[in-house]
Amino acid sequence: MAVIRTSFATKDDVQSLRAEIHAATERIMTILYEHKLEFTIAPVKQREDLTAALTTQREDFTAALTKQRDDFAASLTKQREDLTTSMVEQRVELHKTLMSHTWKLYGFASLLMGGVYFIARYVH
Repeated sequence: MAVIRTSFATKDDVQSLRAEIHAATERIMTILYEHKLEFTIAPVKQREDLTAALTTQREDFTAALTKQRDDFAASLTKQREDLTTSMVEQRVELHKTLMSHTWKLYGFASLLMGGVYFIARYVH
């Protein structure tokens, strides 16, 4: 009241000053609330960005593991086929060698038997 009396302010001046103070308080509260919302929204956005990045990374990792597993399976299949082919070829070569030795032994035995027969028949 002393301020009003010394400054010659009227009742309307005081009410308009109160209205301005009230409006300024409302603006300050609105700014603080918006700032609080921005500050609250920032971690939520960061969490969403982190979740999206982790999801992308997990999908990339899963795709890489799947490709690696498929490549490994294909490599094992090729090795198995190569081993099977090699073993079949070795079996065929072994069979040929065995047959060759068998025929050589048969030939030598025939020659030996012929020699024994010749000696037995014509020498005595």
